[in-house]
Amino acid sequence: MNSLKPITLAVFAFSVSLFAEADYEEVTIIGSPDQQRTLTGSGNLIDSEALEVFAYHDINRILSSVPGVFIRDEEGFGLRPNISIRGTYSDRSGKITLMEDGILIAPAPYTASSAYYFPSAGRINSVEVLKGPAAITQGPYTIGGALNMISTPIPEEQAGFLRQELGSYGGLRTHLHYGDGSDDLGYLLEYHGGRSDGFADVDNSDVDTGFSIDDFLTKLRFRTTLAGLDAEYGLKLQASEETSNQTYVGLTEQDFSKAPQRRYGLSRLDQMNNDHRQGVLSFALTGKQWEMTNQAYYNVFNRDWYKVDKIDGEGIDEVLICATIGSCNGMTSTYGNYDQQWAQAVLGGNVSSDVALKHNNRAYVAKGIQSTLHWSIDNHAIEAGVRYHEDYESRLQPVDIYRQDAEGGFLLQQLGSADETKKRSVASSFYVSDEIQMGDVKVVPGVRYERFDIAGVQSSELLTGLAFGYQLTESSYVFAGVHEGMSPSASSQSDAEKAINTELGWRYQQGANDLEVVVFHSDYNNIIGICTNSGGAGSVACEAGDTENGGKATVQGLELQSASQIYTKRGWQIPLSLTYTFTDATFDSDFVGASVWGEVQTGDRLPNLPKHQVALQLGVAKGDWHGDLSLRYRSNSCSAARCEDYETIDSFSTVDLSLRHLFDTKTTLYAKIDNLLDEQDAIVSREPKAGARAQKPRTFTLGMTYSF
Repeated sequence: MNSLKPITLAVFAFSVSLFAEADYEEVTIIGSPDQQRTLTGSGNLIDSEALEVFAYHDINRILSSVPGVFIRDEEGFGLRPNISIRGTYSDRSGKITLMEDGILIAPAPYTASSAYYFPSAGRINSVEVLKGPAAITQGPYTIGGALNMISTPIPEEQAGFLRQELGSYGGLRTHLHYGDGSDDLGYLLEYHGGRSDGFADVDNSDVDTGFSIDDFLTKLRFRTTLAGLDAEYGLKLQASEETSNQTYVGLTEQDFSKAPQRRYGLSRLDQMNNDHRQGVLSFALTGKQWEMTNQAYYNVFNRDWYKVDKIDGEGIDEVLICATIGSCNGMTSTYGNYDQQWAQAVLGGNVSSDVALKHNNRAYVAKGIQSTLHWSIDNHAIEAGVRYHEDYESRLQPVDIYRQDAEGGFLLQQLGSADETKKRSVASSFYVSDEIQMGDVKVVPGVRYERFDIAGVQSSELLTGLAFGYQLTESSYVFAGVHEGMSPSASSQSDAEKAINTELGWRYQQGANDLEVVVFHSDYNNIIGICTNSGGAGSVACEAGDTENGGKATVQGLELQSASQIYTKRGWQIPLSLTYTFTDATFDSDFVGASVWGEVQTGDRLPNLPKHQVALQLGVAKGDWHGDLSLRYRSNSCSAARCEDYETIDSFSTVDLSLRHLFDTKTTLYAKIDNLLDEQDAIVSREPKAGARAQKPRTFTLGMTYSF
């Protein structure tokens, strides 16, 4: 692959459509379904019409039908999703590039990429997923892919929208936006809020396990001419606040089998509080054969997740493992002797113990300037982009000590104190691509360059590749590509993660029938592990943000997606869609990842990645009535490479049902049921902290929308 560098290859055709089909305050990458059909790479666009079918406000469910994407559920609401694209490390979505309207949206993408902030999925207008080589223009994480969420656009005329939902477990959701637009001026005001009392039961406490989120968005747009060119100025302001009573303490195997939605009483005070602020200024110029956009962004995120950190001085995961399988060597308590029975009693609140709760209090700032130029000349579509970025993380994390008595009571013993720690990163990046159309053949060479200083550790990477597309027939398209991918390391303890990514695909579209088949291969020469509070299988304590080299690995697989209208007679419409993902992900070397991976041998599978995923959606519509059924299946996997008995994750399925009635062009009434079959027996996740977790129980929702 190094021989390709002087030729400066690779940036896929996704970049060509950047800014081409949307106002500049809603920056898109794929653009439209028509453009998606001739992309020289794989990707998915979930538009506003598709999002309305089930009216999800959980990003996990929204992405569950996208091939090549894996979601590790955590609390059932999708508040802090763990997203993997083509085998990347899923914890807190830290190995994919997350964006809203083309702007990096993780709290500190370079310093601390874990996405403890995620945009409210219920207010998102559409979602774009780029996979493998298609994501090279959307760095810094370019191995697996990128996720771009498109916010509500400013309308071109006076318009408004209201959604109101009521649901099980005190569920309540309100979505309201209103705006107006003309040739010169436009504005949008938007509010999205959601609440729930939660579905888990906390021992010895009446505290709920739900959440409350309020999200506000304002957009302004001004169009004019400047030196004879079309010019557009934009301003986007966003603010949100969240309080959620969520924990890192899962259940032992024994307790899960009896009551999968139980929570131990020692987690009764666990609570996340956070607030997010964003400001984006944009300026765009359009000439006869070119267009240029410039954006300046400033993101601020503050959060304090007050939650159980240690029990009797031991980690949560250690106590859970001790209680589950009796592995309790070296564990001590001032109140008794640790063995399996004692650990189970501690978790159940039946013996005394000391419980440390930490203020996971962090402040983040991310800011930068980015510009993109798109120039069309003859059979060339040239695009160049540049970005300067800074981000920052500050931690102030005191630990308070409580005493849990033998009756499950909880009493504060000592307030903690802590020193503030800070990390800062500076990064600059540049990419250029040239989409060359030669009859039915499309060739896209390009290059991306990243230079970054993360917490004082400097590095730079030059990434190259090449993409091809060929229009076989009017309805059939083939594409192929190869590119170098990279994920920067957030510490001096490891090198950057690198992989050579290839894919080969075929796309068919005829009327209402669509089919796409893609095979992909990622050859890692160094996969890195990241120490986080929410994951890791290692045996040595580590600080969140620490990294370690993991050697070579291979991720390869098959992605299939199809959609068709299987019946369209007598006023009936019955659409059917199917997606399937096969993933084979293994380590190719022996090593001991002391703090993250644990002991690994060649051939061990990468954690938390099922081999098989299936999503089937069947719809039935006649007149003003619409019904849709969604079935999703995930095969078993493991939470760690060695896969001991207590690390297995069950195969499971989920069925959702949605019914809608369109009263007129303005009003829709709908009812839906998530987890229709109420499957709760399967362990769907063992993270954070090695505790067993189930998917959320059967949940009913009744809602209406009104456009005005």
